[in-house]
Formats: sequence, C-alpha cells, structure tokens
Amino acid sequence: MICINIIGCGRAAGSLASLWRQTGLVNIGGVFNRSLASSRKAVEALGAGTAIADLRQFEAADFWLIGTSDEQIAVTALKLREAREGCRSSIFFHLCGRYGTDILAPLAASGHRIAAVHPVRSLTHEQILLADFKGTAIIAEGQDSTLNALETLFVSIGGVFFPVKNIDRGLYHAALSIVSNVTKGVTWKAQNWLEGAGVPQEIAADLVQTLLSITVDDIARSGAKHSITGPIVRGDTSTVEAHLRALEEGHPADVDVYRVLARTIFELALERGDLDEASLKRLDFLLSGHETVQCSNT
Repeated sequence: MICINIIGCGRAAGSLASLWRQTGLVNIGGVFNRSLASSRKAVEALGAGTAIADLRQFEAADFWLIGTSDEQIAVTALKLREAREGCRSSIFFHLCGRYGTDILAPLAASGHRIAAVHPVRSLTHEQILLADFKGTAIIAEGQDSTLNALETLFVSIGGVFFPVKNIDRGLYHAALSIVSNVTKGVTWKAQNWLEGAGVPQEIAADLVQTLLSITVDDIARSGAKHSITGPIVRGDTSTVEAHLRALEEGHPADVDVYRVLARTIFELALERGDLDEASLKRLDFLLSGHETVQCSNT
C-alpha cells in the first residue's frame, strides 16, 4: 500500500486525502498543521492518519504532500530539509498552481525528488467523491521518473496527467483563475443584476445556473470563439448603450465591470472579423469609458 504524509491538510490536501482513502490503495501517514489541535481535527475529519506535533516525528513515506498556503511552501521546504536530513530519499510535491519545482529546491539539494502538481479544479471540501474528480486535469512538473510515480497516485483517483516544462506560472495561474474564480464572481454579479431588475431571487439563481450549464456545453461543442453570441458580436451598439444606461441608473459602481468584461467579447469579435468599421468604432468608444451614457429621465 502507498503511504503519504501531509503537511498542511486544509481544504485542497484534505479533499485529495479523502479521495485516496476511498480507493483503498493509499495509507494516510502523518498529518502536520500549524497546531497540534488543527492536526488532530484534520485526522478526525479524514478518519485516518496520525496527528504530528513536530516535523521530526514523521515516519518514512512514499510521498510527502505539502498542502500549505502558497506563501508557506518555501519555508516549509526549508524546515523539511532540516527535519529529514540523513533520511532516505522521498518524493515531495506541492499543489500550488503559482509555483513550479524551484520553490522546493532545498529538498532537491538534499537528494529528495520534487514535483509541482496542480489539479485543475476547485478542491474545497473533504466529502468530494471519486466520481466528482474523474477526468480532472493534473498539470505536473518534475523529472520523468518522479512524475511516473506521481501519475500512479493521481490516476488512482481519476485524474488525467499532463506533464509540462518551463511554463510561465504567473500567466498559467492567471488563466485558470479567470476561468474558475472570475466565472464564479461574474455569476454572483449577474444574479445581483437580475434581482435588481426585479427577478425573484430563486428564479434569478436558476436562470444563471441554467445559462452557465448551456454555455459550458456550447464551449465544449464549438469552442468559445465559434459559439459566442450577443449584441457585441452582432454589432448591436444600441443594445450595449441600453445596458450601460441601465447600469448607470441602478448599479453605477458596476459600469466599469461591464465595460471590462464586454471589452473581452469585443476583442473576440475583432479576431473573428464579424463587425463592420462603423460598429467597431462605436463599440470601441462605448467600452473605452470615455463617454458617460446619459440616463433616461422617464
């Protein structure tokens, strides 16, 4: 049976630990959080593992998962190098999309194998099921032999491994954050606008969720570039002006939000070549923020 130790067993690491437990193939070894009380709480939630009070108390394991916050990874790597000095080589990996393997360099210098492994999905709770995780992309960076070992670990819970080398981590993580987190933020904002328009809360939530589901299906079927519709790609400048007027009247603080998001659609329309010159110029002007749309007095 594979054994894994966990440093920083929060939502992400706790979700993965729960999935590995469900396979029956992985044994959760030691669990170390910022306090012994927190470690014990994590072990209790998992129903597995041993709460560890000091990094030097860990027993050997096949894998070591560093699930700490992003800003603690480098510090944790240094402390682990000191705590594991003279111990047999192990595989250490973190889950942060923002960093590659460089942040674990102190461990590599001590002869350990290192990797950066980023599951491309939200991991927010310990009750996630194997069926939920199936098909999740796993972006992995490290030496081939290390990734081969880790692939077995993640494939066991339904992940799909994608090895990468020397990617721009800032741009990579920004792209995924836009798709995941900004989509959720925009969904929340749109629901607020619907409620502001007079749509009952429960209906507004259903409208947004249904439209999101349809949109995801459209993207999967045709891609964003070919499936996008709406007033901007049609060059319907009067409708865009109506949107801006409504926001000026009811949600003035959100006018810039609309312009920024609509600008992205405008760029896509430019790439697709849908719009005539007059529509392009008018939309560019409306979305630039140079003009304040006059509110109706009626």
